[in-house]
Amino acid sequence: MPTAPTPSIIVDPALAARLVRVEQMRPRELREVYRHTFGRETTSGNRGWLVRAIRTRLREIDLSHRMPVALAVAREVAKDFGCEAGFASYLETLPPCVPMPRPAADAFERPCTAEGRDRRIPPPGTVLVRHFGDRDYRVTVTDDGFMLGRHRYRSLSAVAKAITGKHWNGFLFFGLSAAPR
Repeated sequence: MPTAPTPSIIVDPALAARLVRVEQMRPRELREVYRHTFGRETTSGNRGWLVRAIRTRLREIDLSHRMPVALAVAREVAKDFGCEAGFASYLETLPPCVPMPRPAADAFERPCTAEGRDRRIPPPGTVLVRHFGDRDYRVTVTDDGFMLGRHRYRSLSAVAKAITGKHWNGFLFFGLSAAPR
């Protein structure tokens, strides 16, 4: 008897888009999505762990929504093979199949700059001036990062490294953080 080819796993396009978006997020955004997805906070800032945890949970949620359909197909197969009574008694041993709530679609969008922005960063348009070596450096704060000359940077630490050639805490370098006690 020839075997039928295994059907490929059908992935919901919305789920696929969310999984791709999760791969592109920063740790702060991932922590917010984690809160929406799991219903609790996380203190982890490990990007790789957060991505894996969120992706796994999104797949679990998707499978929980497919479970009623799968059970209906299994009932039809059991009926075709004449073992519906045995299958029905087996189903009674399983916990009830209730789909998990899906996280809101807006949890996967970039947070508004007012909400998702570090409060130590000045508002967009602010020019930070730092004297280093024999010259003054002017860095403009933008909505999505910082501009030093014609170059765009995602963090103040990256700007500080570009100026000094060494790793610096950007907030300390530009005097935006209080000195430790």
